[in-house]
Formats: sequence, C-alpha cells, structure tokens
Amino acid sequence: MTYDTATVHMLRDVLDDVLSSPSFTRQQQRSAVEVAERVLLLASQGEREPIRIKRHLLNEFLASAASEANRGRPLRLIDGEPAR
Repeated sequence: MTYDTATVHMLRDVLDDVLSSPSFTRQQQRSAVEVAERVLLLASQGEREPIRIKRHLLNEFLASAASEANRGRPLRLIDGEPAR
C-alpha cells in the first residue's frame, strides 16, 4: 500500500508520540517494532485519525503494562485525554 506524504508524516508523528509516552517506556511487553507494525496495519485498514490510532495502541498493547507501572493511577493518552 502506498501513502501520500501527509499520511506518512502523520503516521510517523503518531509512532513518535506513542514510543516516547510513559505508557510505552514503562512497559516491557511490546517492542517498538510491534507498535510500528500495528500503526501500519491500522493505516492499511483505512484509519487516518491520529487520536484513534493512539487510543488503539494504548488499549491494545500498552494498557496492562501501563496499569502495572502506574499502580492504580489513571492511564493518560499522549494528548492528555483520559484513556477509554
């Protein structure tokens, strides 16, 4: 699948945000490659909303690891919105 320049930049920004988030850096269950693969999978399925991609990544990959690291503190998305 090919992506236009704007989409590639958006996907890169999403990946950078997630990989630099405390939810990712505190966990040890998922690699950056796994997160990048999921970003590309979501894009290939037509997802183009950065916040929806971030929510999916945090809920699908990082929620359990982040919950353990936070020990009861609420998960926070990169943009400061509460996780759902």
